[in-house]
Amino acid sequence: MEAVAFIAGEPISDRPVCASPNIAAFIRTWSDGLPQAERDGLILPWLPRLVGTHGSDALERRRMVTVADWLVRTHLPAWFHLAKLNVEADELADLPELEAIGDLASLCDHLKRARKRAAVANLTLRQTGSAVRAAAWDAAQQAAWGTIRDALEAAGPLILAAGWDTAYASAYAAARAYGKAPLEPTRRTLQDTAVALVERMIAMREATAAEAPAASAPTPGGTERRP
Repeated sequence: MEAVAFIAGEPISDRPVCASPNIAAFIRTWSDGLPQAERDGLILPWLPRLVGTHGSDALERRRMVTVADWLVRTHLPAWFHLAKLNVEADELADLPELEAIGDLASLCDHLKRARKRAAVANLTLRQTGSAVRAAAWDAAQQAAWGTIRDALEAAGPLILAAGWDTAYASAYAAARAYGKAPLEPTRRTLQDTAVALVERMIAMREATAAEAPAASAPTPGGTERRP
């Protein structure tokens, strides 16, 4: 992101004014978690295209909600499919696309059930923790979580809990699959979908007032330790 600031002729900063704050947040975290070769191959080609992506509040909300939608309807179902929880995976993938962070309120029970369905004994999760976290909570997932975390907290405890259910259901599903199927192919497939996610955010343009979804009013939220 400092390179984006340089390209735009701004003072050097990892938060250039010219770039979408949500795309920048995603790329900062994703880039930090990638090996150098992957970082160069994935991130560098985007840098000139990020100049001028900073949008209105409405556009930035749409971008942020698109990231949340990726976590719920793409990231989580991929791990459920690997764990052979195919019915649940298809139900998650077929959910309506999120239009606002507040939409997670209607999915709280659904995501809580998904977390319980995927859950394994805590001892097993601890035993497989490092391998599972490296896959289910890889750089792309952490980038998505970092992008939406503040919005989840601002939206209140119910929405934040739905976000955590999504994160932990992915980890539990990866733990169920651990030792039965390789985790790396799913991680790499999800990395490809994260590339498509960034492309979609870059391509987003300002909506008219009639097209833009109404923003949900935030309520005080709590915090929870990040995965």
